[in-house]
Amino acid sequence: MIVMKFGGTSVSSKKNIEQIKSILNQKEENYIVVVSAFSQITNKIENIAKQALHNDVSHLLEEFRYVHFNIINDLFSFKYQTEIIFKVQQKCNELEAICKSINTLKELSPRTQANMLSFGEYLSSYILHKYLEIENIDIELLDSSNLISAEGDYLNADVDFELSSKNILEKIVNKNYIAGGFIASNKNNEIVTLGRGGSDYSSSIYANSVNANFLEIWSDVNGIHSANPKIVNNTVSIKKISYEEAFEMAYFGAKVLYPSSILPLIKKDIPLYLKNTFAPEQEGTYISNINKSDDHKIQGLSSLDNIAIITVSGIGLAKKKGSARKVFQALEEQCINVILITQNCSEQSIGIGINQCDLLSAKKAINEAFSYEIDKGFINPVKSLSHQCIIALIGDNMKHKIGLCGKVFGAIGENGINITAIAQGASERNISIVIDQKDEAKALNVIHEKFFKNVIKDVHLFIAGIGNVGSEFLTIIADQKEKLINEHEINLKIIGVVNSSKMLFNNGEELSNNDILNIKEKGTEYNSLSNFLNQITDLNLRNSIFIDNTASEVVSNGYVQLLENSISVVTCNKIACCSNYELYAKLINLAKEHNCYFKYETSVGAALPIIKTIHDLKISGDKINKIEAVISGSLNLIFNEYNGENKFADIVLKAKEDGYTEPNPLIDLSGLDVMRKILILSREAGLNRELSDIKFNGFLPEECSNSNSVSNLFENLRKNEAHFKALYLKANMNGNKLKVLATLDNGNISVELKEIPSYSPFYNLEGKDNVIAINTNRYTNEPLVIKGAGAGASITASGVFADLMHIVNK
Repeated sequence: MIVMKFGGTSVSSKKNIEQIKSILNQKEENYIVVVSAFSQITNKIENIAKQALHNDVSHLLEEFRYVHFNIINDLFSFKYQTEIIFKVQQKCNELEAICKSINTLKELSPRTQANMLSFGEYLSSYILHKYLEIENIDIELLDSSNLISAEGDYLNADVDFELSSKNILEKIVNKNYIAGGFIASNKNNEIVTLGRGGSDYSSSIYANSVNANFLEIWSDVNGIHSANPKIVNNTVSIKKISYEEAFEMAYFGAKVLYPSSILPLIKKDIPLYLKNTFAPEQEGTYISNINKSDDHKIQGLSSLDNIAIITVSGIGLAKKKGSARKVFQALEEQCINVILITQNCSEQSIGIGINQCDLLSAKKAINEAFSYEIDKGFINPVKSLSHQCIIALIGDNMKHKIGLCGKVFGAIGENGINITAIAQGASERNISIVIDQKDEAKALNVIHEKFFKNVIKDVHLFIAGIGNVGSEFLTIIADQKEKLINEHEINLKIIGVVNSSKMLFNNGEELSNNDILNIKEKGTEYNSLSNFLNQITDLNLRNSIFIDNTASEVVSNGYVQLLENSISVVTCNKIACCSNYELYAKLINLAKEHNCYFKYETSVGAALPIIKTIHDLKISGDKINKIEAVISGSLNLIFNEYNGENKFADIVLKAKEDGYTEPNPLIDLSGLDVMRKILILSREAGLNRELSDIKFNGFLPEECSNSNSVSNLFENLRKNEAHFKALYLKANMNGNKLKVLATLDNGNISVELKEIPSYSPFYNLEGKDNVIAINTNRYTNEPLVIKGAGAGASITASGVFADLMHIVNK
């Protein structure tokens, strides 16, 4: 014989009930079918009972009646309806009478609640039995309240297995049966229930009693998943799992299975299949005493929310026998269930996880139990943390996975998730981590991505600036998206975009390129960039990275807030790294402190690996002694193009239109851009320097330097064409070329426009190329040279993308 249990969703409509009939018709051996109440009926009855204390519940009773009458109307032809409706109406009248008594007496006892709650399973089993009989399935209706015996709490009774098995075996013969779950009775023949999820428990009691070949629990999902699919993306169905692992998963929130239903099966070694009513061909989950864990070692993740952590601490706990017993006794006397326990080795602190609703009672009970010790200062008053969540990592073979905890802590730490407490049993089957409840979804997704193969890792991007560099960056994202998903299992999702006047979000969902390009029409205006930054932190998405494709000081001022919230920053914006040294150092330290990344390679040489090379040299123990560099691709391009015949202003304008200069070319021409870059390199080399420490010999006429707008700058450049022509002719007459050279030498920094002779390594630097020559303790006679394109929107965007992927791959 086999036992099958069908949940509320499986019996919620004619179509679903017909699916049950199809499943039963395929069974070759006799069976017992256990059913839950129709979907949401148990919740409706609970609400009716509570409302009946003070209110008229006639409308709620009518809703209850309608659900059942509607199913009867769909399932049965007219000639069968009268008898069935009459029976259901009797139970509805009985329920109404109970409600009137509750309202009159203003009393709702657990005994009355249990009696009312039994109506759901009583009616669903009765209606389904009638339907199957009419469909020519030979099946007998059982009343579980006459067979399953349980004592104690009316709403969560303890089963008497010996008596229940005796009753069931006396009734069961070699035929098919159907029974309502959840219901039992005590020795006084009063109705009791087995707690929420009790229909699963009922089915395992029947399976245990008849020594079933196996138990099938049918629901609307395909077995146990590696995590809650309503919270976590790309979960996988677990094919095989042990009893113990299944119990842990169920206890910590896997709704597909009621934890207590495992225990009767273990005693008789009865296999359990979790199946999908609406996809019976799917394999589902097979639960037995044989576990075949996969290579990941972690079988799955579960979570419990609405948890509070209370801490009992003080020197009076150390080496004091009976202290822990006293704590737990105080909680037991208040009927408070302990979910999690941690204790440090010094015995001065005990952390206890309980349901949030029990927090006030728990604090009061423990403070009263230790009132003497608290008054004497031996023990501190109980401290607590509310709105916590327990994340459970479950798997029989986790103890064989070296470094597993390190990976978990690293993954959640990189996403700014703080751990409140940790608990791990000696079996190492369950590692429990307590975190803030607001981080539940983020933590589950991050850990799941870390440990399960073929899971697409979502990376959430927030982008500032969609101008020259920004638009090229968007193109790279679009071009690489499918390849990253298919070959690297990485999905770059643009969640938010901001420009100088508007910001664009889609409720945390991915933005399309069309949405982004139409930000003027689809975006919303903002008063301050903090509106955009606050939206990022409020979304609290895992793997969040902020991309700054601007040259804005306002945007760079937001880096501190982002890094403090463990949101990594990638930028081509130089301003933050060349502002005062204190801020530069703060940003570097914030990234380390909050386990995120601050990447700014493109702030100096576009896509050239200059900063990375300096880092590598320093890590290897080398010391930077001297840097000579042409590090303005725009200025190099301008002076390479200018020949004294064309206009200097026209060359600058062309460079601006092609995206090779800053939006305001005065930043380049004034030497400020070069000064910023060499300042950043000096700091990367280990020096504490400011912009004011740089010696700069300007080459612009004063009138050009004082230009108050871009248009005014070009007007002044044209007025001073003779000045630029004279500079060119003088250099040309000497056989030299003009280059803006930045130098760091023995701690001294200078920037100037120099005539470069033909023997110099900088002489043949063409177009917009940059060249950086680095002398170190190891590179003494011949410098280490880095050369390549150092300007341009597409080049810079590719460097930003490289920094982004560096973080993603980390």
